[in-house]
Amino acid sequence: MMTQDMFIGILGATFIWIIVLLIFFTNQKHKRTIAIKAKEMEFEKEKNQILERIRTEKQSEFEKGYISGTEKSDFIIHVEPYKNIDGKKSYFQNSQMVEIGYVYRLFVKGVPSLDPHIQIVERIKLSELNEKNVDSAIGKLELILDKIPSPHLRLASNLKEFGKGLLKNTKAKRINS
Repeated sequence: MMTQDMFIGILGATFIWIIVLLIFFTNQKHKRTIAIKAKEMEFEKEKNQILERIRTEKQSEFEKGYISGTEKSDFIIHVEPYKNIDGKKSYFQNSQMVEIGYVYRLFVKGVPSLDPHIQIVERIKLSELNEKNVDSAIGKLELILDKIPSPHLRLASNLKEFGKGLLKNTKAKRINS
């Protein structure tokens, strides 16, 4: 019986030691996990600091290069606004075509290079009737029609009102380029 009691005691002590070792190893594993997470966070922090330093150095070097390049550059592009007005005048109507845009030209070491290029952004067509001349022509036409004795040449409505209606219908037109 003694052997059986000893066996149960040894077996009980072994189970207790196994449970103690499991708790110990679990605790050690938990501590290692926490330490690894702390190192990962520290690594991320250092990585972000290095990336930020690289970004600022890159920006600083870009600005140095840009300033150096603009100081030493032999090439300059000169840009200025452009407007061209072309028109026709007739007895009854004045019309204009207005072109709006910009002109740019390349200069090398201060000397013009190539021909300037005109870039048209918008074209506007303006038309304007000369009311005084239209009224004058309508008045002369009425005088001539009044002097003709034929009843078949009379107009159904007043010729002056017809002319004023034409004057009101003229507007500026835009043409897309």
